[in-house]
Amino acid sequence: MDTVVKMACRQCDSVDRLNVPAKSFEAYAVGGENITMVFPAMLVNDRELLMQAAREMRGAFHWYLCPTCWDGMGEA
Repeated sequence: MDTVVKMACRQCDSVDRLNVPAKSFEAYAVGGENITMVFPAMLVNDRELLMQAAREMRGAFHWYLCPTCWDGMGEA
C-alpha cells in the first residue's frame, strides 16, 4: 500500500507530493534505515522531500524548498 508524502515549500508555498510504499517510508522515517538503501532508484529531489517530511514527522526542524526554489537559490 502506498502513502502520499506532502511537503510545502518554505519559499513559495507550493506543495509537492510523492507516492511511496508505506512500509518503505516507515522503514526510513521511523526505523532509521539509510534513505539511499530504502529508495536506491529515487531522484535526489524526491529523496530530499522524504528526508524533510521525516524530520517534520519527528518534530525536528525542517526546511523544504521545492526544486524550482532550490535551483533559484543564490541568484540575485
